[in-house]
Amino acid sequence: MNRSLFKAMLIFVFFIIFCSGVNASAKSNLFVVGDSILLGSGGATAYSDYLQTFLNKLYGANKIAVYNYSFYDLNTNQIYRLVENLLSKQKDTEFVVIMAGEANFYNLDGLTEYLTDLGSYSPQAAHIEGSDFDAVLRLNTAVASIYNSPLAASKKDSFGYLFSTAYITLTGAGPKKIGGYVSKIIPRFVLLSDIHENISVSASFLARYRVAWNLMNAGKHKEAEEILLLMLLENPLNSNIYYALGSLYLMQENREAEALKMFQDGILVDPFNKDNKSYKGLAIMYMSYDGEIISEILYFVRAIKPHFGEKIPEINAISAIDTADHDKKIAAVNNWILSDIRRINALTASKGVHLIVVGYPFDAKSNALLRNTFYLSSIDYIDNSDIITDSSAIQSGQTYSDMAKKVINAINRARKK
Repeated sequence: MNRSLFKAMLIFVFFIIFCSGVNASAKSNLFVVGDSILLGSGGATAYSDYLQTFLNKLYGANKIAVYNYSFYDLNTNQIYRLVENLLSKQKDTEFVVIMAGEANFYNLDGLTEYLTDLGSYSPQAAHIEGSDFDAVLRLNTAVASIYNSPLAASKKDSFGYLFSTAYITLTGAGPKKIGGYVSKIIPRFVLLSDIHENISVSASFLARYRVAWNLMNAGKHKEAEEILLLMLLENPLNSNIYYALGSLYLMQENREAEALKMFQDGILVDPFNKDNKSYKGLAIMYMSYDGEIISEILYFVRAIKPHFGEKIPEINAISAIDTADHDKKIAAVNNWILSDIRRINALTASKGVHLIVVGYPFDAKSNALLRNTFYLSSIDYIDNSDIITDSSAIQSGQTYSDMAKKVINAINRARKK
């Protein structure tokens, strides 16, 4: 063999070895993105840990690195934005695994954007800007006038709210009719009934608030209510207390009207704060309940919506759905879920990333929807309805291990194509 040929072969062999080394060391990423509304943060972490363990055994340590971006109450619109952000920053992503859909029934952020694209929702301009020094008082006065409360004519009337119902009955002038409905549940309009000074929060405030929630979760409703009502007397402008009381009443039979009134009051004391939890309570009631209470919620939303513009996602979404028919509400959210998942699939495909959609292992409203839509579609879907979820399976990690194994099988299939 002449020297030139030998040198060429040597270079070729070195090139093959070099390329093999590069391929052997090549790494890719897998993003787990979704809501942990049913898994809980511990379950979501265990699930991704099992994924990493199984992938390490199959492909070597961290050849496919798993990153978990699951957050409680994350809906499909928020998942789309998160995936878009992740893929723009991480170029070597191979897989995105999403568990999505259930939070959409309670977290309505983004629904109006979807409905606007369909041409079925028109954004409104705000009549009152939250930055105005008297915005909250003006909003309360405007809404009180719609409910025909005598408090609408007075900025300070300590006892007026006690006689609002009697006043309306005696004068025969009830709340105005909105959308063909006359409200029966009247907010107390706390800000108009008295100009309360903010009371400084004592060191024990948060501790008592936590105790109340612990009592609620333990089923000790009466004890929790006593604590919260006392806290409300001390600090009547704290929207978190109204939210807690509303949540407490929703845990009990036949107290929906009281819950709604608490959420309404909690909104009206801090209306321009989109993080006000009472909005979340209102949205949960609207999506979960049926019957006359939904007409009451729609009345309240129609009374306050013109003043907000597009500032509050929950108010926007309830206003956009705008129906008391339970099936129509669910259908609107179902269509939104499917539209967003298809958008996520189109996004990942455009980046050369493989999307895997997994169903929930626990009972979830969205499971049947996802299974019926995607099981035989081009979108890689995993049905987890057969996963064991009893307490022993959860504590031992079997639930999360079995979920992870199904994803591993989907990854193997995708890599063989």
